Amino acid sequence: MRAAVINEYGTSQELHVTDVPKPEIDTHDVLIHVHAAGINPMDTKARDGGMKLVLSNDFPKTLGGECAGVVMEVGLMITDLQVGDRVIASLGPEGGGYADYVVAKRKSVVRIPDEVSFVQASAVPVAALTALQALRDKGHLRPGDQVLINGASGGVGTFAVQIARLLSGQVTAVCGADNAVLALQLGADHVIDHDTVDFTKQSERYNIIFDAVGKSNYDECKNVLTEDGIYVTTLPSPKQILDQVVTIFQSQKAESLLVSFKQEDAIWLLKQMAEGKLQTVVDRTYPLDELAQAHDYSESGNVKGKLILKLIDD
Repeated sequence: MRAAVINEYGTSQELHVTDVPKPEIDTHDVLIHVHAAGINPMDTKARDGGMKLVLSNDFPKTLGGECAGVVMEVGLMITDLQVGDRVIASLGPEGGGYADYVVAKRKSVVRIPDEVSFVQASAVPVAALTALQALRDKGHLRPGDQVLINGASGGVGTFAVQIARLLSGQVTAVCGADNAVLALQLGADHVIDHDTVDFTKQSERYNIIFDAVGKSNYDECKNVLTEDGIYVTTLPSPKQILDQVVTIFQSQKAESLLVSFKQEDAIWLLKQMAEGKLQTVVDRTYPLDELAQAHDYSESGNVKGKLILKLIDD
């Protein structure tokens, strides 16, 4: 089978497509024929060595932390999935999704509704779950809350705007002026152009500030939080961890999120997609042999929504 692998950490040029053996399953595993795979900052960090402290030292590595495809084989202990089922899978930092076939644990796999395409579904395990868990679990979003999304036009941010609206929040999107229309179409009530306005210096106060791109910090944002407001980031830096400890004893809170795959969350998100209430904003799709270009574009900071690796045209 084909797989995009790296033999050492480095630039996107380390990615190359080669033939590798098809993986074998264990009793609680599922073999998936990959149709689409999300391309995430987690993947580029894994490729350049930024995550080597939490990854194995084994090479070659096949990256790709999320995918959507068709079940080809199930382990002996699995009775609730069958060959031919359309599924998504969370593969974690070690990845494996940049390949024709991948093995996933049953607990990390969920069926896709018929109404949802593989491309749309492939972004759920990382980006969509990150947005949901940041707003609901860390931000404790309640109906009517004022929610600011920093990085609202990115992969996580486009989901966050929609999910905040689904949870009945009042949404302010921070993004470039050229993405303002998109943010409004996704459900934002207000848009702030980050090139001309510093939201941390404005008079408006927010119950939740979700930094979906890790470009701000709690100290900069606390003055525009409400008295019991919560700052949430996807970048758990040492300073952020210290802020989390300090704010345990304060009404305002600093929080960070490392997404965890929960089947019930993925099922809910896919249900919203099937009902037309949630969409994956896709900037570009790439074939396997153009994965290096996809990583370059991902690292440019100019992506609007998601980049998707498309292995099969459906």
